[in-house]
Amino acid sequence: MTIDEIPFKMNSKKNLLLIVGLVLLFSVEAFSQGRYGNSASRIRSRHIKGFNRIEHYELLTMYGGVGFATYYGDLCEGMECMKPRLNFGIGALYRLPYFYERINIKTELNWFRLYAKDFHEARNLTFRSNNIELYTSAMISLFPYEKHFRRRALIDPYIFIGIGLVYYQPQAKLEDGKWHNLRPLQTEGKAYSAIAPMIPYGVGARFNIDVNWNFLVEGGYRWTFTDYMDDVSGPTYKDPSTFSDPIAAEASYRGTQPGMRTRGNPSKNDGYFMFNARVSYTFSNSNVAKFRGKQHILRK
Repeated sequence: MTIDEIPFKMNSKKNLLLIVGLVLLFSVEAFSQGRYGNSASRIRSRHIKGFNRIEHYELLTMYGGVGFATYYGDLCEGMECMKPRLNFGIGALYRLPYFYERINIKTELNWFRLYAKDFHEARNLTFRSNNIELYTSAMISLFPYEKHFRRRALIDPYIFIGIGLVYYQPQAKLEDGKWHNLRPLQTEGKAYSAIAPMIPYGVGARFNIDVNWNFLVEGGYRWTFTDYMDDVSGPTYKDPSTFSDPIAAEASYRGTQPGMRTRGNPSKNDGYFMFNARVSYTFSNSNVAKFRGKQHILRK
């Protein structure tokens, strides 16, 4: 071994890290050049700002539609849970230039109704509720977003997962024939909030109709951080003699079988399924005239 070889051996790890770093740098640069054009085009793109940038790169999509929701909790089991009720929703997608342009940030607002009639006739509980959910999620598409419409897949499946809040107000129809809000009655002797965090996740598919318009179908589950969407948690009933309000006492115990003591299962939170159909609109300037008042023939 010569003296000239010693520095290389001593710094071989640093040299290796330097080489790996340079390879990664050139790989990223080559990828960027191939996907987004040369340096000059990237510099010119910086002059496209505000909403013009959103339209030019087709980053924003708005949508709305209808669907149905079904409850899943203490008052149902298996197919007994399938009591669909209507929902309405609006939302927005913002496309991010990551993971080969497969990622969207989705924010959605939905109104929906849940209903269940107890599958245990002896317990005889029932509820309905009008609810509002607001959530943000990451939506990952199977296929990358293509600027040229004819290169897009006709059907683009996707998955999503996020975090949000749900507002709920369970009600029960009592002997007087009226629907009563159950949360203020504290039928189990416990106070709970009308708002709970939840985690939405599911799958869907986007059907590409044209440059601007698309159709989306989606199904997902909402795992909530509450066991009181149906006002039932348990495990046992509160002593009826401790209620000062007779309406609260009636709402708490509606059993038809003497000795029925199990009210619910506190070890499992409530949740609900959502199935939606949406029509979406993507903001794009692709149909704006670019050459002497004529449509850009290369766009499609």
